[in-house]
Amino acid sequence: MARYRGPRLKIIRRLGTPLPGLMRTEADLKRPFPPGQHGPSRKSKLSGFALRLREKQKLRFHYGVSEKQLNRYVESVFKTKGNPGLNLLVKLESRLDNIIFRSCFAPSINAARQMVRHGHITINNQRVDIPSYMTSPEEVIGVYEKSKMQKAIQTNQKDQDNLPIPGYLLPMEDGKRVKITTLPTRKDVPITVNEQLIIEYYSGK
Repeated sequence: MARYRGPRLKIIRRLGTPLPGLMRTEADLKRPFPPGQHGPSRKSKLSGFALRLREKQKLRFHYGVSEKQLNRYVESVFKTKGNPGLNLLVKLESRLDNIIFRSCFAPSINAARQMVRHGHITINNQRVDIPSYMTSPEEVIGVYEKSKMQKAIQTNQKDQDNLPIPGYLLPMEDGKRVKITTLPTRKDVPITVNEQLIIEYYSGK
């Protein structure tokens, strides 16, 4: 399945939880029930598989990754030491497009992805155009000095609807750079998700 490009509000209502990386607005859950003609009258108990699928979809749509990408991330965490669910969240939170979003440079992860692809972002003063780039502690993420997006970035940084900048990012005084101080932790993930159910989903495939 390719990356989703359809109605964002429909996905948020279907999954029943805000996904700020996909759509950052309080209007998303004014109707906190799945879309469709049955509306709020539809009451059905989700099966174990459906529960696991829903948790997986939350992660995929929030971080804006394709099914193929998420599969690769899961395969890699199964091969590493530690809690695979936590390792998966850390990997997704460490993607460059997510770092741009969490730094308040862009209003969504999709916008951050475009910003990276178009060459507006640097890592340690070197331009990088790969949204899936895995960032590391001590790296400095900044805005390219000749970027035409600088005014748009400054405007977005002042948006009161921005998520709080997480603890693993240290904004620099010039307002155009952030330093990654540590790896992300579980509490830095801005969505409500049960990562254990996601691991169970892939373990049962």
